[in-house]
Amino acid sequence: MDWAALKSKRVRAAYDAETRDLHVKFPGSPPVKHADIPPHVHQNLLETDDPYFYYQYYIAPSRVSPGPRQPVSVASYAVKLVLLFAACSLLMTTGLDPDHGGTFEESELSSN
Repeated sequence: MDWAALKSKRVRAAYDAETRDLHVKFPGSPPVKHADIPPHVHQNLLETDDPYFYYQYYIAPSRVSPGPRQPVSVASYAVKLVLLFAACSLLMTTGLDPDHGGTFEESELSSN
């Protein structure tokens, strides 16, 4: 993958035609990876007179999240799932005895 200077001379881009991954490097920041970019979009980025505008409008929405952030989102989904199961369990236990409004009297609890 070769880095090509765009017409702005400060922005560089590298394109992998096999995977259709586009990497864009802005000054002072690490390269940003974009997935499934058609070849004509890469070619237009190389030829445009305003690569910043073209990038923001056509390419930036397809940005790929960095790898380390994915386990955090999986962990948040796991916490949400556990809370959902806890809430469902609580609702099920209070709905066992509809005659008493979901509550048990002291005599019923001591007999067990």
